[in-house]
Amino acid sequence: MKSVPLETVLQTKRLQVRSVSHSDIDLVWSASRTPGFNDGMVWDPPKSKEELIPITEKNISAWKEGQSFTFTIELAEENTPIGRIAIRCEDNPGVWDIGFWIHPDYWNKGYATEAARAVIEFGFVELAASRITTAHAIFNTPSKRVIEKLGFQFTGENPCGFKKQGKPVAEYEYAIEAKPL
Repeated sequence: MKSVPLETVLQTKRLQVRSVSHSDIDLVWSASRTPGFNDGMVWDPPKSKEELIPITEKNISAWKEGQSFTFTIELAEENTPIGRIAIRCEDNPGVWDIGFWIHPDYWNKGYATEAARAVIEFGFVELAASRITTAHAIFNTPSKRVIEKLGFQFTGENPCGFKKQGKPVAEYEYAIEAKPL
């Protein structure tokens, strides 16, 4: 797998996108306290901040192994963490999957789109991805808008994209291909 230093920072006009750290636990905790925030996500809200420690360690370990790169999205000027974005390798060589979320206090400002553009470029350039996929719960129209702005093409509906509380959650799936040189 690809070796990427933990110190890697992707810079955009308003954001810096850096590897996760234990200092981000308050961000994840705060976002997950918003009712309904986790409804369209695979993970449930943690019951305590302590539950987030091994998850953070797992994210850092996966980064070091080159399997998954989980970034914290920060406002560049203030170093204020506002969300997360990850790019994970899939079973097919050259195919990576991207997922993201923004803290509700920072919704509707274009931050998810801006961060995702940087991570997509990282995927194609640094990880040599030939294809990047993504999905969202069918009821999550804000994510749908971001995904379409990024140029992803709809590939289909998965009636059981993931399970939430033992029940299937349908997802719309998308992909974007690397542009030939």
